Amino acid sequence: MTDPTLLVNASHPLPPDWEPDDLVDLWEQQPRHFLLPMRREFLSRPAFEAVNALSAAAVAAGFDDFEVRSAYRGYKRQEPLFAADPESGLVAKPGQSEHQTGLALDVGTWKGPFLSDENARHRAWVAEHCWDFGLVIRYPAGKEDVTGVPAEPWHLRYVGRDVAAEMRDRGWVFEEWHELRRTGA
Repeated sequence: MTDPTLLVNASHPLPPDWEPDDLVDLWEQQPRHFLLPMRREFLSRPAFEAVNALSAAAVAAGFDDFEVRSAYRGYKRQEPLFAADPESGLVAKPGQSEHQTGLALDVGTWKGPFLSDENARHRAWVAEHCWDFGLVIRYPAGKEDVTGVPAEPWHLRYVGRDVAAEMRDRGWVFEEWHELRRTGA
């Protein structure tokens, strides 16, 4: 199983041949409480279980249209994505994308872009409840100077319930959590 506390960013890249060993095909997972695009998507088993539980809770709360838009992306799949958009900061360089871990995913709805006004309630619901399932909004607004990435309220990362709760309680992003672990402060 991939360590859910594995930090991947510009300062902590993964090698080109690094792959998670516990990927599951999301199309084959049942019951599944979220929608999928018309292509194969994969996640590590614990990330799938977390997003599926989050999505089941969303359905119970009246949100039945959440979609996993993008999940695992290996190094080779990341190369053309970065080449097509090297300047925006929204597409990581190959090896620097958390998607390569199988622990990260982008969510949306069939209603359109996650940042649209019609998805405001969805964004608020995810921000309030993702922590309960071991997921965090990896790149929140206001923390761009720490993460080095523009705000992406659609990008979720599985870190485990204890780490997610600690990050929520302290108002931290993953880099800040790792810094505490490194320094022992």
